[in-house]
Amino acid sequence: MKYNNPSFPRSWALIAVSEPGLDVHEVTRSTGIRPDLSVNKGVPSISGNPIASPLWQIHSKKDASSPIEEHIRELLERIAPHRKEFQSFCEKHNVVLYCSIEFNNGSLEEASLSSKTLLLIGNLGLKLSFHAWQIQEKRRRSED
Repeated sequence: MKYNNPSFPRSWALIAVSEPGLDVHEVTRSTGIRPDLSVNKGVPSISGNPIASPLWQIHSKKDASSPIEEHIRELLERIAPHRKEFQSFCEKHNVVLYCSIEFNNGSLEEASLSSKTLLLIGNLGLKLSFHAWQIQEKRRRSED
């Protein structure tokens, strides 16, 4: 759902695992989930330097003006058909749900999570990490 007049802080979410020795192809095989981004160690990064640690990620596709809970629910829905495999993977690896949320200037709804969403996150064994940021009004992208 696209919000024409956003009342929520802009946000996005992704689930990632990155650790030395990680085989990104094995993550996909063991979880049954196709990543949105997977990079092996040694592959050149945008800067040209080799990637130091392999990375596997799935991203929310929701619009930035969607509530953070919708971003998270979308990711949880992608995992749902492979929940047991993903949960087993999370028991052995440091898998993080990253949530990025714009600072609230007091004119927007709160960024909050329901107890059901928190229970689902915890049941999977995901670690939860929040990143708050602020972009000045004149620098915002009009399409977000």
